[in-house]
Amino acid sequence: MKPVLCLPTSVCPPFIKVVILIALIISISCSPGFVQTRRAKHLYKEGQILLSQGKREEATVRFEKSLSLARAAGFPVGVAHNLNEMAIIHTSKGRYKKARKLLFEAVNIYKEAGMDPEVSKSLNNIALTYVREYDLTKAVNRYEELLKWDRETNNLLGTAITLYNMGLLYDHYLGKYEEAQRSYLEALKIFTRLEDKRYIQTVDKKILRLMQEQNPENQIGRPKTIGK
Repeated sequence: MKPVLCLPTSVCPPFIKVVILIALIISISCSPGFVQTRRAKHLYKEGQILLSQGKREEATVRFEKSLSLARAAGFPVGVAHNLNEMAIIHTSKGRYKKARKLLFEAVNIYKEAGMDPEVSKSLNNIALTYVREYDLTKAVNRYEELLKWDRETNNLLGTAITLYNMGLLYDHYLGKYEEAQRSYLEALKIFTRLEDKRYIQTVDKKILRLMQEQNPENQIGRPKTIGK
């Protein structure tokens, strides 16, 4: 019996095609890049769980390992995700410059990957580092850059959140109440359009407080900005 010769796939017997397909799948799943990517994703998820539990040190270890594997596997999106999470941890520890370095790298990767919402999140985190550092001029500039990005990419929710965060900055940090009210009102219009009741109530309260407040120096704390 002569062996089956099979060069063009289209003329191969069905069982040969199946064998070839299985062999291909096994080959891919066993390749170093595939294994590294899968492991990087697993470690990243573990890091997120640990971070949500307040275990920052353990989460950092997971993110660092995941980052190393993602780089080795040529998995840029995985690299960016880990950079963003690690930057959040650095920000919480007051390491603002280090956080921004990681975030700028993440932004570039997300832009190359066409992941506009993720770019928005990272830009928001950059602005937040300046707020925490109390470099308010740069914080405003970064929020304005973020607002431009959100509008250009038609990110309605991101635009509204950025406007709200700018309102908080003007209101509770800079004492620019007219700018604050303008930002709040614009944010409220978008949240109303999106029928987002949670944010509508939050912004409504801010606008009402500004209208009722007689003494500009009588501020009610400094609330946290909304994350993306």
